Amino acid sequence: MNRTKLILVGGFLGAGKTSLLMSAAEILKKRGIKVGLVTNDQASGLVDTAYLQEDGNIVEEVSGSCFCCNFPGFIEAVQTVAEKNDGGVTLAEPVGSCTDLSMTILQPLKDQYRNVADTAPLTVLGDPRRLRRNIRDRKIGENYISSCQFDEADIILISKTDLLGESELDQLIRDIRDAWPEAKVMAVSTKENRGIEEWLDAVLEGTSVGKNRADVDYDIYAAGEAAYGWLNATFTFGGASFDFDRAAEKLLDGMAETFDGQNLEVGHVKFLLDSGRFQWIGNLTGRKETAMLRKSGHETEEKKLVVNARVETSPLKLQDLVLDAVRNAFSDAAVTGTEIRTLIPGRPNPTWRYDHIVA
Repeated sequence: MNRTKLILVGGFLGAGKTSLLMSAAEILKKRGIKVGLVTNDQASGLVDTAYLQEDGNIVEEVSGSCFCCNFPGFIEAVQTVAEKNDGGVTLAEPVGSCTDLSMTILQPLKDQYRNVADTAPLTVLGDPRRLRRNIRDRKIGENYISSCQFDEADIILISKTDLLGESELDQLIRDIRDAWPEAKVMAVSTKENRGIEEWLDAVLEGTSVGKNRADVDYDIYAAGEAAYGWLNATFTFGGASFDFDRAAEKLLDGMAETFDGQNLEVGHVKFLLDSGRFQWIGNLTGRKETAMLRKSGHETEEKKLVVNARVETSPLKLQDLVLDAVRNAFSDAAVTGTEIRTLIPGRPNPTWRYDHIVA
């Protein structure tokens, strides 16, 4: 089996990792490079997996724990993708609330699994709002996990730069370089398809891999993850058809208004709505104005709604809020099945945690 080029992209919930990886996969395929993806979550039933599979991508999902806490599962997924692609490039997206990737993922890869993967520099994606917060209030409160993520990055990649003017972006880049001088700073906009090729070239050619480490206090880390309720839910529909377009918009607007109105911090809320003929992808990462809705042609036999939500509230309250929003948006639909799983992530317990940087 040929080794795969492994590109790991971290970053906090809502940074835009999945959109970046989808754009990167399209570019790599246009270059004639075989590409696959590995997704990750604390529970199964991921919108990201379905979304990334939409264009025929090879996708493996590691669910039930983060990559670092299920390293054998992660390696198995990487090997499966590599075998299908005869090497190629593998893009991997860890759980958004996960940090310490350099010491728990990159160092063991460099030390023990060189025959499996040629590992690229660790990219940590950050949206302008969170980056500014971390620069101003590093490692305070909810900023702790994302600050640690930036501390260990080989490349800090600014996302959503279409929201910034040129002078704003230049100032942000200077501030990031001052705060994290050991990291290379780059910028992208998946909305405007800008900067992605340059970032891909940097990670494909980069040789400085896992050179930074974060000083992670696992007590604070665990408390930061536990502040968010997690929900993965699937609803199936039967009976007469109804207005899927209207329901998708109503669901997205309803959840945005609910979480904003109750002043709840949203990590991310994603849904996939499948009508049997079309597919809608809804994405909410904070305030209502950050919501996006995409629609694509799609053929499937099953009508269903998949919701993934990570919100700073209790799992039971999150479940009640999501169920209310679904009932309101789909009041005219016949719901034939409901599967809901809620949780608070347990304390991280990585398979490996190196105490040194591997050359």
